[in-house]
Amino acid sequence: MQKVNMMAFAILACTALPVWGIAEEGLNMSVIGMTFLLVAVLTSLAAWIVHHLGSLAFRRLHATISRLPIAAAIVRSKDGELFYANASCRELLGVSKVENRFYYPEGIGARMMADVLRPLQPGTGFENVEETLQLGNSTIRVLISGQLLSYRWQSAWLLFFVAPTSSQANPYVQIEQRVFQRVLNSLSELVYFQDKAGNIIGTNTAFDRFWRGRREEGLIQGDPTGIGETPVIHTWTTAPDGASRLLETNKTVMTDEDGLIIGTLSISHDVTDWHEMQESLKQEIEKREVTEQILAQRNTLLNSILNASQDPIGLYNEHGVYVGCNEPFAKVLGFSAKELIGKTARNVIDPEMLQEFYQTDIKVLRDGLTVKTDAYVILETGEPVWYEIVKSPYRDPTDGSAGVLLIARDVTERKQAEQQLADAIMELQELSFVDSLTKVANRRSFDEQLRKLWHSHMREQQPLTLILCDIDSFKAYNDNYGHQQGDHALQEVAQVFDSVIRRETDEVARYGGEEFAFLLPNTPLAGGQTVAGKIHNKLAEKAIPHGFSDISEMLTVSLGVATMTPMPNQDYGELIAMADKALYKAKADGRNTTRLMAESDEF
Repeated sequence: MQKVNMMAFAILACTALPVWGIAEEGLNMSVIGMTFLLVAVLTSLAAWIVHHLGSLAFRRLHATISRLPIAAAIVRSKDGELFYANASCRELLGVSKVENRFYYPEGIGARMMADVLRPLQPGTGFENVEETLQLGNSTIRVLISGQLLSYRWQSAWLLFFVAPTSSQANPYVQIEQRVFQRVLNSLSELVYFQDKAGNIIGTNTAFDRFWRGRREEGLIQGDPTGIGETPVIHTWTTAPDGASRLLETNKTVMTDEDGLIIGTLSISHDVTDWHEMQESLKQEIEKREVTEQILAQRNTLLNSILNASQDPIGLYNEHGVYVGCNEPFAKVLGFSAKELIGKTARNVIDPEMLQEFYQTDIKVLRDGLTVKTDAYVILETGEPVWYEIVKSPYRDPTDGSAGVLLIARDVTERKQAEQQLADAIMELQELSFVDSLTKVANRRSFDEQLRKLWHSHMREQQPLTLILCDIDSFKAYNDNYGHQQGDHALQEVAQVFDSVIRRETDEVARYGGEEFAFLLPNTPLAGGQTVAGKIHNKLAEKAIPHGFSDISEMLTVSLGVATMTPMPNQDYGELIAMADKALYKAKADGRNTTRLMAESDEF
């Protein structure tokens, strides 16, 4: 209504101007005045028409998008903020809608979407860009197409998401794929598929279970086109239980119907037992051949050989009667060698352990197999010892009766080393939450801590404060002082930030590049403002020179402080967005300052 009145006023002024102009300034001034006023009127009229036609066109576009059977969304181009998602998009990506607002699912955020779209910004549109999105604990591959448009007077992307696998695929193909996946999941071998770029496109259950939490470690590196030179690869690794395992991997090139390489199929077998058994079997066969030759020549030489070994060695027949042993073997059972000969196993071994030994003896005596087991023994002295026991079949050269040759090896040091390795792995996992350069918490630690604090503060209804920090003109610092000096400056800044944090529950983390973040649990906005003031003061006391800053001769920071009391219908991404908005205001207001934002502020 105001625009129409303004237009009417301008038209009346335009018609009256010639009379006033002729009377007071003359004919020339009247013409000039009429010209300027006419241009102003036409400009206002054009803007009014474009605005209303644009709104009408977009309402029609919005209605069309809402009825599309494919996933569509509108995203702000500068920061990835989600403006709108139709029903198909909410179903495909798990986007949630609360009243008139739309929220990304866990795993996808505005920053992530902005990172995906940033390389595509120079153009006006793109088609079928393949991306892998993280949805909670799973991933989805989608083809994204987009077109730039104006939404709410802001530059935005109209995006379309299509899953590569059509929902209208042949049902027989789907059944065949499900059967094939079930067959893969039934295999004990570790199976995974890679495309030509080395990205995993499929695994089976055994692979996921073995490499849980360390998937990249299970990949065999190398160019798929050169696999023919080394089709079988042996690698030592660590199983989920901490034991060292030897994997034999067959990596095969996969081709399409035209013979073009499309990726690789890798199948890993656990051959640790086979490898160790082969090594032990080779040693035992050599020892047995020597023993048989010695027994054939002189029975008394057997005792000398047995007693020369520091490893416990014993022989017992198919009835469990000990027919030979050395002193270390007898000592483990609490006897001397002379006392043990002639006794049966059931009279000297604990019943529970005897049952385990009996099961392995059946394989040795009946099937003629060499069996390896581990046993934990506490000696009479109270000393705990781990033994690796190898049982092999033998026949008495005198009467041909079957028996068992048992050789035990003290592997206590190896077991302790394996435990130390497991402890070292735990320490390494803890280090994975620390930024290697600044020695403060890294982004992974920040995300994990924020997620935990968000839920605990939601239960307790306590305020949670986040401070986002950006070092002013840090690019100019790096460009002029060099990246090595820039890394040193980051370390000094991190030390200053760490000194500001006093409570054990507070955390400072390197958020990325020259950005840092502070998490302040149970802290209102005023408390966050106090901490922000300390950050500025401590950094000023540090006085790190910056001769290429437009703000100060010393290194300075801009801070954005945001506080929320989490509610069930909110996501911690809103807190990050508020802090980021406050940080943006601090930069826009001249940097080296702090800006605050609470839930009641306009977002």
